[in-house]
Amino acid sequence: MSAKLNVLIPDGDSTWAMAVIHCLCKIKDYRLFVLSNKKRTPSKYSRYTYKYSFVERTSDQLWLDVINTKVKSYNIDIIIPIAENEIMFFIENRLKILDSVKLIPMPKISAFKTASNKRALSEFCDLYKIPHPKSILTDKPEIDTLYQNDISFPILIKPLDQKGGDGIVKVNNPQDYEAIINRDMGSMFIQEFIEGYDIDCSVLCHEGNILSYTIQRGNLKGHNDFAPQLGFDLYDNPDVLSVVNDVMSALNWSGIAHVDLRYDEKSNRYCIIEINPRFWGSIGASLNAGVNFPHLSIELALHNTVQSIQFNKGEYMRLKGVIKTIKRRPGFIFKRNYMLERTEAKSFLNDPMPTVYRFIEWSGRKLKRNSN
Repeated sequence: MSAKLNVLIPDGDSTWAMAVIHCLCKIKDYRLFVLSNKKRTPSKYSRYTYKYSFVERTSDQLWLDVINTKVKSYNIDIIIPIAENEIMFFIENRLKILDSVKLIPMPKISAFKTASNKRALSEFCDLYKIPHPKSILTDKPEIDTLYQNDISFPILIKPLDQKGGDGIVKVNNPQDYEAIINRDMGSMFIQEFIEGYDIDCSVLCHEGNILSYTIQRGNLKGHNDFAPQLGFDLYDNPDVLSVVNDVMSALNWSGIAHVDLRYDEKSNRYCIIEINPRFWGSIGASLNAGVNFPHLSIELALHNTVQSIQFNKGEYMRLKGVIKTIKRRPGFIFKRNYMLERTEAKSFLNDPMPTVYRFIEWSGRKLKRNSN
């Protein structure tokens, strides 16, 4: 092994690549190699990217050959896939990767498919008596289908092919449901709406045991009611941890996951909503609380153990949250210590070019839409 640890990120074009890079850059012994299916991405312009490679992905076999070639050419020590599709690829092909390189811990394929599929997770929670909202996946959206499955209003209609809360529709009563439903919509995932609040738990596990975790509750909404929060309170909650421990243990989970829960005001309990079996956008909040999940994943892969870390409680705000808050309260910009200690502002100042690239790309798309 070289003096530095050569780390390969195989999906540098993923939404969460920069969040992971900004965690890994805290470890000076890491040299980051980024592979991407896109020629230009924010990760290409990061000062922490040691080497950026673009290869057009035309097939899984080609991608496997590319991965193994990069492992040999750059003496890669560890591979850390970020997004769901790439993690699935490595779960399915882990035995075809060169023996000279290690992969971060990942679950078995059956557990991964259960966690990443809304219907499968709902049925799994039913089987193991883990609290979760009543849900159905149906291609017959008639209201009788809801009643037959004992689903009460209000409900959430969730798209199967979108992320970040996009496309979710809340329907308050049968009349509104009848008014908006197109009977040719195809398959729909319908879930009872729980009165209460959202709370998240991020974990690193080994064979069903939680090794490290953080818990966060949003305090600053995103662009809609279901979008990822822009600000958080991080604090311990034994009841949340207990429910998450139950589902991770039942799945015999290995690796990282970000679990979405909701507190049910009526039953006074926490319910599993979704499991994101990948790295997540607010991972900087965990880092700020003292838990570097990407680094711990590498440590676990290399040494089969990690030191248990008690995370720090407090607030954290993403960069979009900082901008939103400044627009509402301009004086917030003068809270220098808070901005540098409790927000993504410090990461932006240390590595501005990825965000600059995002802004330029976003502006170009907006101009193109307006011109049409």
